[in-house]
Formats: sequence, C-alpha cells, structure tokens
Amino acid sequence: MTKKISLTPLIFILTVAFSWGQSNSDYILWSSTRKLSVDDFTIKTKQLETTPSFAQFTLDYQVNGFDFLTKDFNKRVHNYFIKGASWIDTTTNVQQSIIYQQTLFDICEIYTRQFRKALKENRKKISKGTAIAEELNKQFMSAFAKRRVNYDRETKLSIDDTKQKEWENQIQKELTELANYAYDK
Repeated sequence: MTKKISLTPLIFILTVAFSWGQSNSDYILWSSTRKLSVDDFTIKTKQLETTPSFAQFTLDYQVNGFDFLTKDFNKRVHNYFIKGASWIDTTTNVQQSIIYQQTLFDICEIYTRQFRKALKENRKKISKGTAIAEELNKQFMSAFAKRRVNYDRETKLSIDDTKQKEWENQIQKELTELANYAYDK
C-alpha cells in the first residue's frame, strides 16, 4: 500500500503531462447526471495486472486579467475525468471499482467548486495578474490529494460499505452547499 501511495504523485504528474496532448474527446466533464461507466476507462486490464482501477482527473481553468469583471467563474473552471489515462480490471468487481472512482471524481468536484468560489471572492486580485489563480489551484489540488488519501484509508478503497455510504452522504452535502458554483449554474 505504501508503494502505491508514494507512486501516485509521480503517476499523476506523468498522466497530467500526457493528458495535455490528448483530444477533448478524451475528457469527461463532471456532471451530476452522468456517472462513470466501464466504457469510460480506455485501458482494460485483467487478473490484477495493476490495481483494480485507477482514474485520472484534471482541474483546468482559463482566467485572465479581465476576468475581474466576471460575476462567476463556473464556466472557466473544469473538472475532468481523463479516459485515456484511466484503467479498470475487468476481471474483478467492476461495479465497486466504478463506485470508487466516481466517488473520487465527486470529491474532486467539491474542490473544483471551492476553487470557483475562491476565484469569485478574489476577482479584484485577478485584475493585477493571474498568480492568485495559480496559487488557489495549487491549494485546492493539494487539499483534494490529501482528502483522497483519507477517503482511501477510511473506506479501504470503498470496500467498507458503511464508511463508503458515510462518505457519499458527506460529499453530497458538500456539493449541495456549493451548488451555486456548479459548472451548469
């Protein structure tokens, strides 16, 4: 388990670098109505060649110095699942793997919405340059990474049904509290 956690940042960095060259059809924008499916994982593995599943998410934003005039940043910040950088073992419990990865996608959406909210609250600073956006992005991606580790630990990678339900309920509560910062608002 320790090796997997320590390799995660490296895999994340390599995957993000690789993903920038991918086409938009390789990205799935987070949606409350569209959940992940096995078909969304481009890479299929068998018989525990790797972990049962791995999904790569990316948060991107498009902010410039004139965005201080914008009332909201919901359409300028995106939370994507990257299909070509995500895998699933089709010989294990596929449904559990999908639940696990969807939960991570949902957790990433919480931090995406917090980022949108922080951009709105700091829009006057953006008029002086986009360094604030870069700093906020780092802050929220770091918070997401830490929370991901806590989620993995507490739910035993979603295997503990009771803890999984607790996390799902908490995530839904947070998403509801941040509803004004959803992409489609």
